[in-house]
Amino acid sequence: MQSDGSNDPEQRSGPIFLLLPINQAARKATENVLNSYYQWRDEDGNVIGLWIDLSDPSRSSITLGRADTNIHLPDTWSNTKGSTPHISSLHASFEVIPETGAVLLWDHSKYANVEPFVPNHPSGHSWTVKFRSSTRRSVIVARGINSYVAFGKDKWYQFEIQWRIEAMYGFDKDEPYHMGPKHAKTKRYVQLDKLGGGAYGNVYSALDATTGLLIAVKRFHSLSGKYLTFATREVANLRKKELRQHPHILRILDSAGGGEKDNWGEIFMPLQKGNLKDLLGTMPDEAQKWTLSEVVLRQMLSALECLEANHIIHRDVKPDNILWDYDENGNYTFCLGDFGLSNDPKVARTTAGTAPFMAPEVFYRQRQTTKIDIWSLYATIVWMRSRDFRSVCSSITAQELHHQLTEISKLPAYSNIRRMAAWNPRQRPSPSQQLYILDHGDYDFDETDGYAQAEQASSVEDDLANQFAQNMSLGDSSGPSLTYGSGSSEYPASPEVPYYEPYAPQVYFPQRGKGGMQQHRAEGGDERYYEPLQEGVESAPRDQGAWVTEYSDNTYGPIENQDTAVPATMVTAIPMTSASNQATLVDQGAGELDSEGQSYFEQGEFEYEQYLEERRAQKGKNKSYL
Repeated sequence: MQSDGSNDPEQRSGPIFLLLPINQAARKATENVLNSYYQWRDEDGNVIGLWIDLSDPSRSSITLGRADTNIHLPDTWSNTKGSTPHISSLHASFEVIPETGAVLLWDHSKYANVEPFVPNHPSGHSWTVKFRSSTRRSVIVARGINSYVAFGKDKWYQFEIQWRIEAMYGFDKDEPYHMGPKHAKTKRYVQLDKLGGGAYGNVYSALDATTGLLIAVKRFHSLSGKYLTFATREVANLRKKELRQHPHILRILDSAGGGEKDNWGEIFMPLQKGNLKDLLGTMPDEAQKWTLSEVVLRQMLSALECLEANHIIHRDVKPDNILWDYDENGNYTFCLGDFGLSNDPKVARTTAGTAPFMAPEVFYRQRQTTKIDIWSLYATIVWMRSRDFRSVCSSITAQELHHQLTEISKLPAYSNIRRMAAWNPRQRPSPSQQLYILDHGDYDFDETDGYAQAEQASSVEDDLANQFAQNMSLGDSSGPSLTYGSGSSEYPASPEVPYYEPYAPQVYFPQRGKGGMQQHRAEGGDERYYEPLQEGVESAPRDQGAWVTEYSDNTYGPIENQDTAVPATMVTAIPMTSASNQATLVDQGAGELDSEGQSYFEQGEFEYEQYLEERRAQKGKNKSYL
């Protein structure tokens, strides 16, 4: 192949590179007559390399080997080495991935002797990424990544890859690629753009160095305290076999870090098209949103059914955490992501979630079961169907939200999901029961269903395969006992609302003004708030004061600056007490009995102001409580 104008790389649109020989064996193979079609010559007609052109859409790969391949590598005896290079019939191949434009080097050899390497005198810096699997031996080659490859025993044939055109989509070619994980010797991906960030970490799009496909990388800020708790919990839950195989639960592909001496951790997930909140923003037709809600409802009930079977409460079901993709026929597939808040029903007690979708029993610190996810899914469906609800859910109190959601459930159009909005969680259907209702009408179920299950200890062993979570022993990650106020205020302090989205979280922290609490109250404020947090790792998480903004129009954009104003709808919740006062909380908290022995909560008539009034009367009796 001559270097004439017909092969000018500037006129082609696809990956094109030269294989330049750097040892004697490679030079002989390059000059072999069987490779004449791929030979690239200089102006004097000398063969200088092999021209690899993958720009033609009809050709997705170039093969190398000793028989019936594009590039011929002889398997001949060498008197100097006293052996043969052990070249297989099909030894290796270069393959372009259409979705990303990345080029993969495949090792098909019998003895696994295809190898990226670093020569004694490299011409420039290049990342060397080794094959990671004995079953799938593929690795990316790109400008500055695996620039040197060897084929055969003892690096018999050695070549340098010199790029003419690189077609990796969405990558800036002017700067060296950033490989990750940053703190690991073995690089796993090429980092792309930041998709979002939050209290516990950031999420990036990346190119998997093994498959050449796009993935999402969730990088935790650190692995200490609460960070360790949420990182370990998410990995442990997502590695359960049933969750890994479920079509509507976001899979974990792999993880890195988390060793005994590591203060970093990352998990790798499939990169979806976006989240449900984003998707609805592209749909001007309300009828279309209603139709889509039917698909979301069934698929998310299927996901919750799997979680219930594994004794997992998600605790943050909402549009941001429902991710979507579609197939070649345009059919939507939704999956549930972000398991950082998920918990076992036996131990779930802390307040967690996002205000518009938070079940009443979570807000009032009642015992939690998988039924809280049923409420949150119902609120999500209402959010999809009702423009009015979407417009007010970020501006009214949690009590008003609960009341409005209950009233909406009484409308005829919501008859088949009405029970999902039952104030008493015992009266809500399980995911399986709700699916039955959708298919067959009403269902007469036992109100104790789900509660009996919540008492069972999980029998599913986490198969962590000595990765990540196995090394991240939680221990006592809570540190000192948590306190939520001194009793000086008539309002309960807000416990932590830990929050992390898989792709684009928007976490903010309330800040104290210069005038402090007195100025705040003088300006009409009526909520408790805390000192501003510093940016960076120290900015999150905290035991108190975290709250979550509702929605912005910039879901996938960069995190906005922290607000300086105290939100009017900051979540307040009944605080947890110390261990010595735990019984007092259960007996005198939000589940307090009326004169007839029934709790306000079970009556479904819980009045927040009435509750506060009665709690004020208890101040002298239990000062540690308020």
